[in-house]
Amino acid sequence: MDDGRLAQARRRVERMARRYVEGSGYRLNPDPATVRHVLDGLAENLVRHGRAYCPCRSVTGDPERDRANLCPCPSHPEEIARTGACECGIFVSADYVPSHRDDDKEER
Repeated sequence: MDDGRLAQARRRVERMARRYVEGSGYRLNPDPATVRHVLDGLAENLVRHGRAYCPCRSVTGDPERDRANLCPCPSHPEEIARTGACECGIFVSADYVPSHRDDDKEER
């Protein structure tokens, strides 16, 4: 995969995600590794498939079916309401607290 195209796609999906949280009421996951992983997957899908498909879902090649997997996917509000985070973990509720916080370990 062309590193220049991938870097450009990475910047594009990061801008998209940041713009989305500004107006949605959701937040980016406080875990930077999760955000980085998901943004990398979105960028790879953008380069490979021409669209920013959620990396947690398979791309079938059928544009009608795959439309439901564009980030942010239509199911993310329900997932966030149920668990506090969308399936891939990039978008979370405002009161989301990750279960693996480092400061929890320090308190023990």
